[in-house]
Amino acid sequence: MVFTVRHATVTFQTDGDTWREQKEKKAALMVGILIGVFVLCWIPFFITELINPLCSCDIPPVWKSVFLWLGYSNSFFNPLIYTAFNKNYNNAFRNLFSRQR
Repeated sequence: MVFTVRHATVTFQTDGDTWREQKEKKAALMVGILIGVFVLCWIPFFITELINPLCSCDIPPVWKSVFLWLGYSNSFFNPLIYTAFNKNYNNAFRNLFSRQR
């Protein structure tokens, strides 16, 4: 369908996903991946910290440190995920790490 209003052409896409729906799906996928990575990074830490006082089992400090740093690593993964899904972030990182001539 094409409508002409005051010398401007407005088109409506009748089949398939619209541009807005495609953007929303891409954003939903990115948020899902962000939440999934957050849960995977932080769940070992939270489980050990919640179970440790309840079961009186002694978790070695090395493992506690590993789980804590795994949670901290989530901050490393976030910019990578944003870069993969957002053209603005992608271009900014490319400009940041490319050699200026």
